[in-house]
Amino acid sequence: MHLAELQLFNFKNHKEGNYKLCPGVNGFYGKNGVGKTNILDAIYMLSCAKSYFNSIDSQLVRFEQSFFSLKGWYGAEKETEILLKFEQGKKNLSRNGKKYKRLIDHIGALPIVFITPYDIALVLEASEERRRFIDLCISQVHPEYLRSLSLNKKVLLSRNAFLKSNEGQVIDPILLESYDKRLIETGEFIYACRKQFVSEFNRYFQESYSHLTEGEEFVSMTYISQLNEGNYAQQLSKNLMRDLAAQRSTVGIHKDDLEFKLNDLGLKKFGSQGQIKSVVIAAKLAQFHYFSSKTIIKPLLLLDDIFEKIDLSRAHKLIEMISDPRYGQIIVSDTERARMEQFLKLMKIETKYFEIKQDA
Repeated sequence: MHLAELQLFNFKNHKEGNYKLCPGVNGFYGKNGVGKTNILDAIYMLSCAKSYFNSIDSQLVRFEQSFFSLKGWYGAEKETEILLKFEQGKKNLSRNGKKYKRLIDHIGALPIVFITPYDIALVLEASEERRRFIDLCISQVHPEYLRSLSLNKKVLLSRNAFLKSNEGQVIDPILLESYDKRLIETGEFIYACRKQFVSEFNRYFQESYSHLTEGEEFVSMTYISQLNEGNYAQQLSKNLMRDLAAQRSTVGIHKDDLEFKLNDLGLKKFGSQGQIKSVVIAAKLAQFHYFSSKTIIKPLLLLDDIFEKIDLSRAHKLIEMISDPRYGQIIVSDTERARMEQFLKLMKIETKYFEIKQDA
């Protein structure tokens, strides 16, 4: 299901905008700072109910304004309308005029993959970035996973607050057991989902990287979890004294991580800048194929400023890969229309361009 039309008001630096898109490739171009990335982020937000870059919704409102709204019409006949509005500190989302009771119920309805220059954080930054990647992947195709993840985070916060409030006192074993029980139920489910995901994902990841680099190197992704060493109940019991001393939960799925390797060497430590960029792009393309294997809806693919950030040979390889009929609608941003045209004409499918200028 492609995005046929996008409308936005007071979103980030945009006062308003209306864009009628084609089902093929859509290119947004303009100078740095005019808000091309913000348009792609608006599209992402209509799928995932949150910004790709900023979790604080109030910071997405245009300067000196009190609200923002995003509306997207999807399908050849615009049969699906998604409206997202933030006003008076509250975010609401509706589909064809019917408001969602919970935002998470929308996740997965319109699968989407976003590739940005900032994605190198997936390799270079702390484990939180890699858990976020896993969670975004699984959540878009597994509603129960997202609900379990939400509950696990709430229970973890409560358990940590309980541990902190009992400093120097005798702990209430019954209350602690109640927290542990819920952590175990949700945590072991999340662990099983993540383990299965990495097992399935590696094939798409390795295939994408091989195509992107013409098979010159071998890449892999390994799931690291404390639950690999024993079930959740055993780990909580084993580390209770440590938790009491630290006044927080020191073991669990909130400590999970991913390790990227290139030719059996740690990518973060030994990978070049070009290799890291290629691995990240391959991971995002693998995300697309993972979604495609789980849903009949072709995911939307967003490419932000990608041609400026990778070398010419990899850019050509990327275009060759996404020209495959398995891909659906693609939305690209760049500072230069000529450069976009140079690459996108190779795809030989319907293409439409939009020039973005700074709002007054």
